[in-house]
Amino acid sequence: MRRRWAPVLMLVGVVACAGKESSEAIPTPVRVRPLEQIEQLSGARYSGTVEPGTRVDVAFKVGGYVRELAQTKSVTGPRKIQEGDVVAKDDMLAVLRETDYQQKKLAAQASLAEAEAAQKQAQLDFDRTQKLTATGAIAKVELDAQSARLTTSRARVEGARAQVREAEISLADCTLKSPIDGVVLKRAVEVGTLVSPGTVAFTIADTKSVKVVFGAPDVLIDKLQTGGKLPVSFDAVPGQFFGTITRIAPSADPKSRVFDVEATIPNHDDRLKVGMIAKLVVPEGVLPPAALALPLTAVVRSPHDPRGYSAFVVEQVNGKDVAHLKDVKLGDVVGNAVLVTDGLREGERVVTMGATLLNDGEHVRVVPE
Repeated sequence: MRRRWAPVLMLVGVVACAGKESSEAIPTPVRVRPLEQIEQLSGARYSGTVEPGTRVDVAFKVGGYVRELAQTKSVTGPRKIQEGDVVAKDDMLAVLRETDYQQKKLAAQASLAEAEAAQKQAQLDFDRTQKLTATGAIAKVELDAQSARLTTSRARVEGARAQVREAEISLADCTLKSPIDGVVLKRAVEVGTLVSPGTVAFTIADTKSVKVVFGAPDVLIDKLQTGGKLPVSFDAVPGQFFGTITRIAPSADPKSRVFDVEATIPNHDDRLKVGMIAKLVVPEGVLPPAALALPLTAVVRSPHDPRGYSAFVVEQVNGKDVAHLKDVKLGDVVGNAVLVTDGLREGERVVTMGATLLNDGEHVRVVPE
């Protein structure tokens, strides 16, 4: 009996050991950085995106099927207009099938001809009645009736003419034209597409001048003013540019708590493309004394407050690194960091990479930068 149970006991022991080994979770690799104070930031650097000086969404005023798209030349021959093509003001972009609108115009013209004929007859009747009334052949009440008929016929003629003009406008609106000189950023229709009034078919941008938009904290707003110059550089385009501040948002964004600042740069040679990343240097940016700067990659949503924020701090517990979640209060955004007003102390090791993968109290493995 002992020999029969011995293999079973050995198997149970092996399974128990395997379960114990699998229950030990592998520490999550993270990168940490000690929280430091910064007292002054001279020449604060920010990043922004390039936007066109003017952007227009060109939409159809009437509905129907797209019959034709504008053609342009290429190395392989004529092709349909597409993103990146240059267009001039009043250039044809697309044409809808005009049959329905031509029929409406013909119907309106027929109604106008009928109304004009009725007006002509009413005028003849009025003139004849007026002569007879002058000789006393008929009563004046008949003249009043003919005058009312003439006025009605004239009104019907004006209404018919308005319908003709409306039909002509609708027929002309079948041809979609570019409202500005610019470049096509987007084309959203093809030949045969059924569109309704208001459907955006093209997005046209004037890139002779471009705008660089970036977010600035309130500590820098007093040092910026409309008309001021900012040095701007691009990784994709060599050289340095100077943008003129053309707009400063009157209020901060409720989520990021920064003010949108817009700098305009001439772009006659079309070197700067929409969507490029720009680097700006704002001179004399002064931060509050003894400010703690937390990298933006370390900030996570608070599990206790849907509108709050938290950060993971790595501490030593029994010789192992453990990540603890702490609620923090944030201040202004400065470059790629955000100021911490409460919740953290100087020198604490905060998780800068891998924070979104962690849970409170989880073991971690610190990866050197």
